[in-house]
Amino acid sequence: MSFVERFIKKPPVVFPLVALFHIGLLVFSVYNASTESLSSLIWLQPLWMLAYTGAWLFVCGMKRWAAYAYIGVTTLSLLLHFLVKNELYHSDLFLVDAIFAMILMAYIKRFS
Repeated sequence: MSFVERFIKKPPVVFPLVALFHIGLLVFSVYNASTESLSSLIWLQPLWMLAYTGAWLFVCGMKRWAAYAYIGVTTLSLLLHFLVKNELYHSDLFLVDAIFAMILMAYIKRFS
């Protein structure tokens, strides 16, 4: 079975859809940051999205460590969102990411 077939057939239907959502957000955040230099702090958002997207792609392979990684990135993001009070970190999607992490926790026993 090829990677694409495993990506679509192995996990529940919602997982590949969330992966496409993350890929779209990654492309959008890179596009938004593309006008700035690489040393700009605006590139932190695409790096966060890359972490979310990478973890979720492995989640679609039903890997338990990937689910824990995604939950860890979400937890760190939530901590930064509520503890850092300046413009260094900003996430509009922290609630959506928390919902995705809760979905993962509901399915965690089905992961290998």
